[in-house]
Parts: sequence; structure tokens; C-alpha cells
Amino acid sequence: MLTDERKARLPLGKRAILLGMVFALLLAGLIIWQFLSREREYELTAFAMGSYVQQTVWGREPETAGAEAVQGIEELEREISWRRDGSVALINSRAGGEPVALSESTAELLAEMRELSDRSGGALDITLGPVTRLWDFDNGPKLPREDELRDALALTGWRELELTPDRAAKLEREGMALDLGAVGKGAACDTALEGYQIYRIRAAVIAVGGSVGLYGQKPGGGDWNVGVRDPKGSGSLGVLNLPGGFVSTSGSYEKYFEQDGRRYCHLLDPRTGYPAESGLVSVTVWCPPGMDVKYPGALSDGLATACFVLGLEDGMELLESYGAEGIFITEDSDITVTKGLEGRFTLGEGG
Repeated sequence: MLTDERKARLPLGKRAILLGMVFALLLAGLIIWQFLSREREYELTAFAMGSYVQQTVWGREPETAGAEAVQGIEELEREISWRRDGSVALINSRAGGEPVALSESTAELLAEMRELSDRSGGALDITLGPVTRLWDFDNGPKLPREDELRDALALTGWRELELTPDRAAKLEREGMALDLGAVGKGAACDTALEGYQIYRIRAAVIAVGGSVGLYGQKPGGGDWNVGVRDPKGSGSLGVLNLPGGFVSTSGSYEKYFEQDGRRYCHLLDPRTGYPAESGLVSVTVWCPPGMDVKYPGALSDGLATACFVLGLEDGMELLESYGAEGIFITEDSDITVTKGLEGRFTLGEGG
């Protein structure tokens, strides 16, 4: 620190320059502090779970929160994908053998999705792996032979997934295999929202494939707007106005192939092993905020698939049992909206 004697010897011009530099540093620090402390909007697009992960985040650390969400989703994918070296792949490789120790989050996810398998009567079956591998909709879809399908179906059955109190899991018979593809994108939304809470994000919306997570209060007030795709076109059929929660859509237009003049979609009926023939082309499910489940995003994803397989009446009954809501669109373009979404769904130009 300069003494009064030393200061007196500084030429006036140099003193002015020194004071100017100090002021500039203080000003720069103030600007940086204001930038870091104020809430900002940040958009991020990445790729995981075989889909684009699109986020819009509002908060003081939106860049960090968005990046951490992607990292969390990638870790989730490693854990629950049967194609990666994680817990689900290990459970499959040890089918008929020793249990596999699980993390708390993976054990809870499997428990909730096994319960959905049970409550849907197997319309969603997370042990459908032997059948989904035959169809291989992700890499090279093909029509399986009847004998292949019969043998694969014999190796399914959600009741033969054992979950122990000490967080371990096993499949009872060799050749069985888990496939959580029907709930993975919704689970990814769950993972992202958990991260937003850690970074005290004020609001965010994340879309992973056909699943959307809505977090916090929409900036500017009002409800979030979520588009519902027109199953017979590329545009929007209408818009949902929602206070939050999770939205997932399953549609026959998402993945399919044609062979011998017939169209085969990726939404398989676990009872037959063939694509579901329920008279529906699309089901959108909303799990509202406050549901008493650990993974409402995964639940919305799984319910959309189960309801598509079950059809309109049984699907609506399943949604009611969970306190979830939905939009059902039939092959004849009839639209049915559950009571909890009346007044929240507005048809657009596609309707």
C-alpha cells in the first residue's frame, strides 16, 4: 500500500491512470457479478437416449444446470439400456443366475415400472426384451418368423423379475431380458428435473423424443404450452395448456416399416408379440404435478405405451387408477380427452 509520502511523489497523470484502472476493474467485476447473479434464459440441444434432448432453462446457473442434466441422462442411459454396460445389461446377462446389486434410483425405477406392468395386465411388460430384439426397430426392422416369436414370447413375464429388499434384481430364467425402452425417455426427463432442483433453477422445459418435462413457473406467468402432434401429418394437432408435470406420447407413426403391403409399428402387444391393434394411432398422457410416485416422467411414458396397447376404454380406466390424464386418437381420427384435460386442450389448424 502506498504511503502518503509516496503518493505525493506520483505525478498527477499517473495517479489518474491508476485510479482509472482501479475503477475499470471494479466496474468489470460489477458487470460480471450482475451477469452471474441475474436469471437468464439458456437453450441447449444434445443427443442421448437415441433422441434429441432439447432444454430451455431459466435461472442463475442455466448453462451448468443444462449441462449437468445431459450428463445425468447419459449416466441413466448407461445404467438402464440393455445395449450398454450397466445394471440392466448385467441383469440380462445373469438371467437365471445370481441377483445384481442396484443403485437406489435404478431399484426404484424398476419397482415402479414392474408395478405398472402388473396394473396394466402386461400391456406394458418390461421383460419384453427377447421380442423387441427380434423386431429390431432401432437398427434393421424385420418381420420375425412365427416360431421365433413363439419362442421369444415364452421368455417374457414381468412377474419373473425379482426385486429384493436389499436393492438387488434378477430374472428367473435364462434367456429372459429387460427392455426399458418404453419408459427411458420419460425417465430422462425425471433425471433432468432432479438436477434443476439442485441448481435452484426457476423454470425449465425439457423434451426427449416424445416425452416432455415441465419444471417451475413459466416465465411471464400462465401455463406451459405443449404441442400434440398430428398423427397423420407433420404439424401440430393442438396445444395442451398445463401448469407443470410430464407429458408423453406414443404413436404408430413414430417407428414402422412396411412388408408385403402391410405396415408394422414399433408399439408391440406383449400378449401376441405383434404390433398392437387397438384401433388407436396416438395416445398422449399427462402426469400432473404432485403424483405420489418417484418417477412420474417414466410413468407418463409407460402409461402412453400401455394405453395404446389396451385401447380407448381400458386405457382410460388405467389412467384413472393412477390419477393421470390423456388424449386418445383413433384410426378414424376421433379424439377423446379425459375429464382432467377438458379446457386444457385446444385444437389447432391440424384438428
